[in-house]
Amino acid sequence: MSPTSTHIIPQSPGVLSLLPMFYIGWADSVLSPSEIKLIHKKIDGLDHLSKEEKKYLIRWTDPKNPPSETVFKEWVHALQNFSNTLNDEQRKSISSFCYQILASTMKKKDFESIEPGVFLAIKEIESALGIDNPLSARLLMGRMSGKITLSEEASFDVNQMRKELDGKYMDTKERMRTLLQDPYFERVHYTDKEQYRLHILSRLKALAKQGLGAYAFPEKYGGAGKTGDHIAVFEMLGFGDLSLAIKFGVQFGLFGGSIFQLGTFYHHNLYIEPLCKGDLLGCFAMTETGHGSDVRGLRTTATYNAGQKTIVIHTPYESAGKEYIGNALHASMAVVFAQLIVEKRSHGVHAILVPLRDGKGNLMPGVRVEDNGYKMGLNGVDNGKIWFDHVEVPKANLLNAFGDIDDEGKYISRIENPGKRFFTMLGALVGGRISVGLAAVSVSKSALNIAVNYSIKRRQFEGKEDEDMLIMDYPTHQRRLIPLVAKTVAYHVSLSRLVDNFIKPESDRRDIETQAAALKALATWHNTRTVQDCREACGGKGYLHENLFADLKADSDVFTTFEGDNIVLFQLVARSLLTEFKQSFHEEGFRAVIRYLGKRISHTVAEYNPIYSRMTSSEHLLDKKFYQHAFKYREKKLLISLSARMRDYLKKRLHPHDAFLKCQVHLVDTARAYGDNLVLKDFISFVDSAEPSLHPVLNRLLSLYALTVIEEEKGWFLETGYMEGSKTKAIRRMVTKLCAELRPDVKGLVDSFGIPPQMVHAEILRSDMK
Repeated sequence: MSPTSTHIIPQSPGVLSLLPMFYIGWADSVLSPSEIKLIHKKIDGLDHLSKEEKKYLIRWTDPKNPPSETVFKEWVHALQNFSNTLNDEQRKSISSFCYQILASTMKKKDFESIEPGVFLAIKEIESALGIDNPLSARLLMGRMSGKITLSEEASFDVNQMRKELDGKYMDTKERMRTLLQDPYFERVHYTDKEQYRLHILSRLKALAKQGLGAYAFPEKYGGAGKTGDHIAVFEMLGFGDLSLAIKFGVQFGLFGGSIFQLGTFYHHNLYIEPLCKGDLLGCFAMTETGHGSDVRGLRTTATYNAGQKTIVIHTPYESAGKEYIGNALHASMAVVFAQLIVEKRSHGVHAILVPLRDGKGNLMPGVRVEDNGYKMGLNGVDNGKIWFDHVEVPKANLLNAFGDIDDEGKYISRIENPGKRFFTMLGALVGGRISVGLAAVSVSKSALNIAVNYSIKRRQFEGKEDEDMLIMDYPTHQRRLIPLVAKTVAYHVSLSRLVDNFIKPESDRRDIETQAAALKALATWHNTRTVQDCREACGGKGYLHENLFADLKADSDVFTTFEGDNIVLFQLVARSLLTEFKQSFHEEGFRAVIRYLGKRISHTVAEYNPIYSRMTSSEHLLDKKFYQHAFKYREKKLLISLSARMRDYLKKRLHPHDAFLKCQVHLVDTARAYGDNLVLKDFISFVDSAEPSLHPVLNRLLSLYALTVIEEEKGWFLETGYMEGSKTKAIRRMVTKLCAELRPDVKGLVDSFGIPPQMVHAEILRSDMK
């Protein structure tokens, strides 16, 4: 019997039992060299196959000789005899189908004599081809029956997944879901910013009456002592009108948080309770027209008048005016950041409480406020500019947790070094970056909720069965949206872990600052991309205001510059990574870096096994150890090369500032690698500790996140020789396979975000797509 025969050989039980794998494998992908090698090895070890049968099967693993259309049709004809006789249990996997073919075509005694290793080998071939997933089985059965139908029912418990994602603040998040479904909090479209601002102000006060503004503060001052819950509230507000979320963040996070973190008992006792209730509205006046990210260089002055025991707040230049200050038009008080001058000497930036308006809402003498006007988005937030003309406030208004003026008019501080004092002060406000990162993740979830649910209703272009296909069933659409779901979950997990570390008093504050900067940048850039891709995925419908993307895009775009411009934040991350002595670096700036780089820096990294550059098996590409290896290698390699470049510039006597400028791009690349690795480590830890029933889908999400990042950075991995082209190609194929595997679960995943339907006012989700 010729091994090239296509009519007789397929009827043999051994060959017929493996045809489902070959059919699906060739129909949906290209076999990689490592996959082919493993398949050959497994086929050679199948003792129940004859020599001719093995030759026939191995023939169809040749990439240069794929099966023809005629052969495909014969395979289908041979398999159709079995496909309609199987029950759901027998259809659950390709290997199960293979098993049933053997059981039904072999004599009972021959079947019972098959070694257990044969079934294990079949499972291993299934895994090597990347078809060990429910979707491949459904596609095969659909093709055999002539009609492909995919259930949108998730393979996991959606409620359990939501509980895992909600974490320890589940009760607070559930409360917020219930509260925000109230019609009172429904999104309302205003074309007039004044009406919109009043609307948001009334909702802010309603949240205060619910006691939500008190979560971040101790009970002895009228608070609730629930810092983690406070951040959870802000995260959930990210699902609704973002103007309300930002207004909430300014009032209770920035204004209230700065009083609590930078002030002392006098300020806490006097101001915390009224601001929690919404009776005292305030703003956070840091940014200046001429100084945005450069907080240390602010020009507003706060000069101590020893004779009157007052502090005089003054704006020396027009460009030194405070700008883009949220709550500026409604606030009666501001936390003003200014250069504190005592005895004609500047002691750096400090925060001072300055009244803006009297009890009737009139501006105080010497205070000038102007409206920033209409913005790209967030027009429910009253952003404005503020100038001060020699405004005097009592000395007691200085928020003196880190620096004070004693009764003799001398400046005193428990932190002697000005640099360390400055960074300690800013570090006390790091919760804002964490909160903005989580709100950005919430916006990404909202966008994906709309785009995914639309894509499983919307049909387009006639398929094989003379019926328009769901757009989510197109591989390009899966590739567009499903990796974004994986990244969104990854950033949610990492930021949630950071919240837990942030609220622990014993945590390393510098480490928290570095992580918060990295994750805020990654999450907000991801948010901007996700909203845009989801808008495009909904076509022209996504461009209509009624479908929410206009608001999501306009209101969240500024997140990339809120709480620090992302590029600047990444440079701060890299600077922190440059030295083993983070504390010294924050205290002494460039000098600490010079000292560190003056030491001998090894240019060598432990050599990695070169086999990694060529490995393309499914087992390897789905291995967490591979991801850990690749991500750590990228981070360390970039850090070491950055250190070496810095050292070379400094050895040439280049000024440290100029050396940093020459390395700016490298700084950003290093910080991104650090952030990616941080997220990976958190995601792995989350998956390992999750409910075991969720492990299958979470492991796929983890693999998709990791391989997507590697695919995005493949240029770097190829340039450094860490991977060869064959491996990056295999990764590309694996990403596509993972998207296909997650396709049946994608609705369940976005449902597990727990966004109440009332909060997603997109008409395309309510309209009939038939």
